[in-house]
Amino acid sequence: MIMSNLRVVIGGIKHETNTFSVVKTRLEDYSPRYGEEILDFYGGTRTEMGGFIDVLRRKGVEIVPTIAAGATPSGPINRGDFEYMVERLLQDIVEAGRVDGVLLSLHGAMVAEGVPEAEGTILKAVRGLLGDSVPVVITLDLHALISGMMVENCDAVFGFDTNPHVDMYERGVEAAETLMAALEGRMRPVVAFSKVRMMPPTINQRTTEGPMVKLQARALQMEEDPRVVNACLFPAFPYADVERVGSAAVVVTDGDLELAQRLSDELGGLFWELRREFLKPLTPIPEAVDRAVKALEGPIILADVADNPGGGAPGDGTEILRELIRRGAKGVGVATIKDPEAVGKAIETGVRGTLTMRIGGKTDGFHGEPVEVTAMVRTLTDGFFVHKAGGVGVRVDLGRTAVVDVDGIEIILTERSHAPNDPEVFRRHGIEPAEKRVLLLKSRGHFRAAYEPFSTEVIEVDALGLTTPNLGWFTYRNVPRPIWPLDNV
Repeated sequence: MIMSNLRVVIGGIKHETNTFSVVKTRLEDYSPRYGEEILDFYGGTRTEMGGFIDVLRRKGVEIVPTIAAGATPSGPINRGDFEYMVERLLQDIVEAGRVDGVLLSLHGAMVAEGVPEAEGTILKAVRGLLGDSVPVVITLDLHALISGMMVENCDAVFGFDTNPHVDMYERGVEAAETLMAALEGRMRPVVAFSKVRMMPPTINQRTTEGPMVKLQARALQMEEDPRVVNACLFPAFPYADVERVGSAAVVVTDGDLELAQRLSDELGGLFWELRREFLKPLTPIPEAVDRAVKALEGPIILADVADNPGGGAPGDGTEILRELIRRGAKGVGVATIKDPEAVGKAIETGVRGTLTMRIGGKTDGFHGEPVEVTAMVRTLTDGFFVHKAGGVGVRVDLGRTAVVDVDGIEIILTERSHAPNDPEVFRRHGIEPAEKRVLLLKSRGHFRAAYEPFSTEVIEVDALGLTTPNLGWFTYRNVPRPIWPLDNV
């Protein structure tokens, strides 16, 4: 059915905020896009926004693009910049005149200075502007921190079903189709949630193994009921010291709020039953490197899970690299180490030049001291590449980038933090990752979707950092207590 007389707002303000990070997030980190620019940038991409656009165009709906802004995980967002983005969204809605529905791509674990309920604040403002009669449908990351304010101010929630997140586009399509069903009078979505006092480390939140497999199986079983629109699971993000931290289950039904609450409560209970299965042992640095350098076949992936820029760490930790250098490892690719100072020196030196410098360990005191290296500069680039895995079609900007070779260890140095979940980050810089013996990746787990097909083993390494699974390392002041695993409940 073509509904060309309908007008739907699309937009999004996304960030996964690690409140322990010393790196404050500002507007320039978001590289926001406005209006028609959103359609040009996201149209044809395998993202939530790309899914919105495809469905609405297919339906002949008039799209009202507002703001689309997302930043690499880091510390809390500057209050003024957050308020500017929200005001821009609201202003665009007001200027649009008649609005029939809203689709928002959010993360769910965003925190601004003085605004611990960032997504809830956005949704409440939109609802206050448009009223209850205009349906608002949102997509969320699987690591969202669900709250009453969020759920009460929208009509349907669609969280990612996969981790690594390879279904972003599909969830965007599903959200847009649900909104259209509501606007066409074919559905009346209602949403309920169950909050669980647990904050499992993200290391074992994958949906291809471990407890999430069991949880997803039950959620999919629930969705076989024609009354159930969506059942989604949020093991959540534990690196935010806010009151709404904790796992959650959200269920959307067609007009049956009692059923939605009963099913979400059941999933919440299953979360609690399986909580200890989320814990997972890691491999100490010396043992991990020893196994990697002695392996008969590669690539062996050393996952620096505690220094994951995808969770708010700076991506400049040095301790695993230091051990690789100490062991004289060969055939190693490292992606990536954020160090603008080192990139600048490499540019000054030039391709094929050799220099001695200290790299990494410059953001905070949590990820090791800088390591001194003597290296040859292999390549210099502008740092742009296009995703061929994950958010396919999305352009990435690493800032100026240099590859330096430390006697067989090729290190990608960047000006910006980046979780190297797409092997294109290597190929863009002249390195074929499948031909390396060892790959050191600054990532927790999203890399697996693209790297596991050509790697022989993944070793999750026990190093210190702002995304360590050892949650006892952090000092929490605002989370509700007792809460597992901080407390023995």
